[in-house]
Amino acid sequence: MGVLLSGKVAVVTGSGNEGIGKATAVALAGEGAKVVVNDIAKTADGQFLADRVVSIIKNSGGTAAANYDSVASMKGGENIIKTAIDNFGEVDILVNCAGNVIPARSFDMTEAQWDSMINVHLKGHFACVKAALPYMIKQKNGRIINFSSVGATFGGFSIGYSAAKAGVIGLTTSLSDDLKEFGITVNCVLPSAVTSLFPHEDRSKGMGDNMPVSPWLGPDYVAPMIVYLCSNEASNITGQLLHASGGDICIYAKPLQLPGPHQFVRKNGKWTPEEIGKVVGTLIKA
Repeated sequence: MGVLLSGKVAVVTGSGNEGIGKATAVALAGEGAKVVVNDIAKTADGQFLADRVVSIIKNSGGTAAANYDSVASMKGGENIIKTAIDNFGEVDILVNCAGNVIPARSFDMTEAQWDSMINVHLKGHFACVKAALPYMIKQKNGRIINFSSVGATFGGFSIGYSAAKAGVIGLTTSLSDDLKEFGITVNCVLPSAVTSLFPHEDRSKGMGDNMPVSPWLGPDYVAPMIVYLCSNEASNITGQLLHASGGDICIYAKPLQLPGPHQFVRKNGKWTPEEIGKVVGTLIKA
């Protein structure tokens, strides 16, 4: 057992299934954190997957408690954080890993499918953050790790998933600025791994972000990044977008922020549509 997070209490949503959440929960516990394992999923015979992960942690000498609430409602978020408070008295770390994907094209997607992805990803992040903040603000310390995806800006993903993940990036940058005065860091990981949600992760052709494809796509390769961001050593790191996959790490440039590869033109006066067409067409081709 490590001691990097000794005495800390962590909540990891979506950590019962075979994926980054489970790997993260086990890794956090392995560094001494007391962990709330959250997941709504059950086995075919009706057993909650969260209980299995709790057993893994306890059998390894760690401390954990299970929660089975959905992140998709404010009440669910409250109950998840309450599990940490009731069992361990505080919450120091929140890892928002719960997610879902409904593979429907934009013209086929129903309102229910859209709402499901927005609620689980984007609202789910907010619901848990909202519930955890009173405790983190009071203790003047906290670590919040959000999960987005390159699907937020590149095609090939479900439109609902992409929209939700883009929202998580905005949520992260806004929260990080809002919470600095309280000693709370907020960062966002954009991982690449083979998981139960993405069992056939194929980046062989790249995603448009120039990231090389890692030969190791196990979710356990992503977990060390989360552990580091939760540690005291990362107390000065906030508002960052980080890629983690296998042995690869990348700090993404923040969208729309300078310095960046932006192309800027100013006219001394009002543009005409025709002038804009000439300039923009030239810049896009450049």
